[in-house]
Amino acid sequence: MGGKLFSTYLAAGLPVPQMISGARVEGGGESLGYEYIAQTVRSLIPAMERTGITTAAEIGIDDLADRLREEAVAHGACIMFPPMIGAWTCSQQ
Repeated sequence: MGGKLFSTYLAAGLPVPQMISGARVEGGGESLGYEYIAQTVRSLIPAMERTGITTAAEIGIDDLADRLREEAVAHGACIMFPPMIGAWTCSQQ
């Protein structure tokens, strides 16, 4: 919906909105982001298997978070989460 907020405000008859976008970026061994990513992948496994993309066994979901953490830490990498987009406006009075 984030990318559609501007046109949605206009379609609702509201003034042109102000908008902002931001995303969480983190890394290091203590980040909870690796587990977040692994759980997101876990939720997608049924669809990936149904469409023939991969299987749960190929993914190795049970240790995916650990493997992501190890790779990121070993390479000094960070992980970037999807952006959150906000919009607001004030009507003329």
